[in-house]
Formats: sequence, structure tokens, C-alpha cells
Amino acid sequence: MKTFIIKFLLLLGVASYASIAFAQSPNIKLIKVQNPRFNSGVQIGDVLQRSVALEVNQPYTLSKTDLPAKGRSADGIELKDITLAATKAGDKNRYTINFSYQVFAVASKPVRMQLPKEILKFNANANPLAAEIPAWTFWYAALVPENIENAKKMMYPQHHPEIVNITSHQTKLCAFLALLTFGLLGLFYINADGHLLPFMNGAFAQAYRRIRKTPKSLEGLKEASIYIHQALNKTHGTNLFADDIEPFINKNPKFSKLKDEIYAFFEQSNALLFASSAMYSEQHFGHLLKLSKRLRDCERGA
Repeated sequence: MKTFIIKFLLLLGVASYASIAFAQSPNIKLIKVQNPRFNSGVQIGDVLQRSVALEVNQPYTLSKTDLPAKGRSADGIELKDITLAATKAGDKNRYTINFSYQVFAVASKPVRMQLPKEILKFNANANPLAAEIPAWTFWYAALVPENIENAKKMMYPQHHPEIVNITSHQTKLCAFLALLTFGLLGLFYINADGHLLPFMNGAFAQAYRRIRKTPKSLEGLKEASIYIHQALNKTHGTNLFADDIEPFINKNPKFSKLKDEIYAFFEQSNALLFASSAMYSEQHFGHLLKLSKRLRDCERGA
């Protein structure tokens, strides 16, 4: 009789606990249940996340030992991980529980499955309380169709893209690159003033560089004139005088287009170097600079 009474009391307690667990309690407030974003196309090995936020009146508390057991598996769904975060707000305890479920089901066609409902148990001395998190239904997608017989039969032949004839484009590109290279070399050869190549350091190229660095004064004007004389002498092989201009042009026909300018230079230089009344002229200085550059271009065959 005594044993019967004890069993009866135990059954009564279980029934009482169950009624409290599933009844709407004013002590628990469910703030948010966030389920996975998609409820279709789930395949084997996928991990589904759900989060629950709730608030309970003190002195009810929720501890990690009261949570569902990690690693629990049922109907192809395993509780892979579960975390608990707790805070206090006045006379209330707030909890956020994150569930991670992994799907291990195997099926040959789409099947309806669900994340299980969870019971969260709260303790306050001898007055237990629980909250139920409802199940969440989703569609499991099979990796392989049920009626497939041979994978090779299901394959479609691959079609290679048509080959584009690029010969004409390659020819145009090569021609363009050749023209660009010759053009750049030509500009470099005509305008370069450094000692980068032996044929770029001729007598008139040196004279042009020196005149560019000569100060703009009467002495500088005389030096510029002397630089041009020195270049003419070096090119001629000996001192070049006004009477030697014609033989010089015959010997160096590349300077023939500047024959008149050379004659005029000798007349101006004699007046500049030997006359006592010589004066500085910026126009004259610019003329000498221009003449030295034109002689340099002729020297290079431009």
C-alpha cells in the first residue's frame, strides 16, 4: 500500500510538471525564435542554426545542465552544438540559446523533416517551470534521383566553342608594334641629348648641350659662337674659315640645306668676336641655339 502511494505521488508530480511545461505561464516571455532562413533545398551534412531569446521572472534560472544534451540524434537530425548566454534586467533573467543542428538523413526523393521541439527547464527551489520551443519543418533535398540507372547515360556531350581566327588581328598588332617601335626610336634618336649612344654624341650635339647651359650674357654669347666654330672645325677635320664653307658642304652634303645659315653665322661671329662695339642680344643668342640644334639634326641625318 505504501509503495502504491509513493508511485501515485510520483505520477502526480510528473503530470503536474508536464502541465506547467506546456501551459502558458506569465513567468516566461518568449522574445524571439529565429529559425533557418531557407526551409527547402537542405541536403545531407548541412548545418541549420536556430536562436531563441526569452525572459523569465526571478528567481527562475536556466543553467547549462538544464539544456538539451549536445550530440543528441533523432530522425536524421543531430544537435551538433548548443550555447547559452545570460543577462539580468531588473527582476528578470534574460537568456539567448543558440542551437546548431546537422542533417544526416538519407533519402532518394524530397522529404519533409523538422527540427525537433525543445523543452527548456527553469528551476526555482521546488517550483519547476518550462518553456516549449516549437518544431520547425523543412524540405530535405535528395542528392541523387531515385530512378537514376547509369550516370554515363545521363551525361550530355560537351560542345567546344568555335575557334576564332585571330591571324589578321595578330598581323595588325605586329605592324602597329613595329611602327610604334620605329617611331619611338626615331624620336629618341632625334631629340636625345645624353651620351646614351655613340652616334648621339657628335660635335654639334655637344655644342648644342653646351649652348643650352651657357649663361645669357655677352660673354655667354661669345662662348656660344665659339662652340659652333669648334664643332665645325671638328667635323671638317681642321680649322674651317669662310672660304672653306663650299668644300665643307661638298664633303658633308648632309649640311647643304644650312649652307646659307653657315655663311651668315661666319659674318655674325666675326662681328661679335672681333668688333669692340659688340653687344649682347637675346635674339642673337636664341638664333645660335637654334642653329646648333639644326646642325645637330643634320649631323644625325635627320
